Amino acid sequence: MPTATITRQPAVADVRPPIVMVDPQAPASPELKALLTDVQNKMKLSFAMAAAGVAPAQPSATDKLFQSFMANRPQAKRDKARAHAQTLLSAAPAVRQTMFGRYGVIESAAYKGADQAQQTLGVTKVDGAKLQASLTAFGENDAAQVVAPPASFAAKTLTAIDLSALRRLKPIDPDVLAGAKYKKLGLFINSVHCIEETDGWGSDEIAMGGVATAPDGTTFKIGEFMVSDDFDAGETKTYSGKGKLFHEFNIRTDKNWPHVYACVVCMAEKDGSGFGDFLTQLWDKVGDEVKAAIAGAVGGAIGAALGSFFGPLGTALGTAIGWLLGALVNWILGFFQDDIVANHTILLGLGAATKSYYDWAKLTADPPHQFSVDYNGDGGRYRVWFSLSVYP
Repeated sequence: MPTATITRQPAVADVRPPIVMVDPQAPASPELKALLTDVQNKMKLSFAMAAAGVAPAQPSATDKLFQSFMANRPQAKRDKARAHAQTLLSAAPAVRQTMFGRYGVIESAAYKGADQAQQTLGVTKVDGAKLQASLTAFGENDAAQVVAPPASFAAKTLTAIDLSALRRLKPIDPDVLAGAKYKKLGLFINSVHCIEETDGWGSDEIAMGGVATAPDGTTFKIGEFMVSDDFDAGETKTYSGKGKLFHEFNIRTDKNWPHVYACVVCMAEKDGSGFGDFLTQLWDKVGDEVKAAIAGAVGGAIGAALGSFFGPLGTALGTAIGWLLGALVNWILGFFQDDIVANHTILLGLGAATKSYYDWAKLTADPPHQFSVDYNGDGGRYRVWFSLSVYP
């Protein structure tokens, strides 16, 4: 039976805060899109080989990750995925290339590993100068979405905050000083509404978890937690107060705005197969592949600058990784179509650390400003209400 925290009253709709991007889209730049698509095809081939039971002689870290994930799936699900993967890999070369791009020419018997496949085919030919320009422009355009217009906050210059230096200034900018008291940024889950149950018998057992990545690229696993073990259509699980904290970030006030905070929030009907661990490691692998591809195509200073998520370049990097991870995970889930409902990438971009900026971004609202994200999969439809808050 439903617990006392479950009601039949869905939350009221509201507008997403201006600093939030959900499921970022692929960049329009031909150079950057081509590079990301090539990375995606390389990783798709690696997963298909692992699902098909191919054991490469020189497996890459990505190959090993996919092999481990498959080994932890129930036997019936492995068998289903293997049949699907073998069908894809045994198709005619022209058909394989529609699925894996240039990697479609590689036969299962000749597959030695993802990195070996890339070496065999060579580096993607992309104009480095155009790629660098498009990557920078991509980041600056996205950065513009998270920086308030000048009239929205008093402090016009976005600089690193040094309180000791601020106290020596006469007069002290009150907006900067008021903003400095906020040390934490939290992503909260306020409610989960069941629009339609997943396929199968009985009520749904819905769990959530995922990954969070700080502006410097450090990744944290969000352990799986049960939302409800008895969800039926029309019911809503509501969390009191600010909501259930999904992840808490330390707010960065370094220079090189904006700072990108990323969360991948996964919903599962149930999950005993280590999907949370897999997602954490996959985020790292996708990031490594994207950085290596960009550095290989461009080289020089911009390649070296890819070590963190700071600034417009970091915004572009975070968006690129978020898009690629979402596309890759959704493709992988197509091999199973079972207990995992869906996952969404949420990017949070802060463009300043002043009180008026936080107010403009709806981070200080009381009660918290909520926005919704729909989770559709395995025949089920859920609507999750999130909010963002800053606090000391």
